[in-house]
Amino acid sequence: MSITTHTDQDKRLHVVYDDERTTQAERYTIWLVNGSRDVLAQPFESPKAVWQRVLNTLAAMRVAITLSSGHLYFATVFADVQPTEQHMQTIIKDRVSVKLYEMADPANNKNAHSRVKALAALAELHGLYQPVSFTLPTLEQLNAAIAGHKGQ
Repeated sequence: MSITTHTDQDKRLHVVYDDERTTQAERYTIWLVNGSRDVLAQPFESPKAVWQRVLNTLAAMRVAITLSSGHLYFATVFADVQPTEQHMQTIIKDRVSVKLYEMADPANNKNAHSRVKALAALAELHGLYQPVSFTLPTLEQLNAAIAGHKGQ
């Protein structure tokens, strides 16, 4: 068994499958923000027909998302493969990313401070920003520094 993930950016879709499998997958499990659905291959149904049903089911799931940005969500399809912990973490990260993106969008959020926080969280989530910490001087240290400057 050799599990492979193919990502189609245009369809916003991850497909996880066993690339050593020689027969058609029987079960396709679609994960999207509003839940998961199974599409089962029917006897004598062509792989192309099954895949079209998978895509149609995914399209219907996307329409069911009431948010204006439902098209932003990545879907993950598992073709006769059980999701691993890493797969589930990726799904959750995608969901969080879209929610933060919605919060950062001026069309969805009029609060500028909140939008900046959402953008900072997105940057941190994707490893683009690493928080920096430093120690502030105490009031006594500040007063001592001021007194030192007055004496000069």
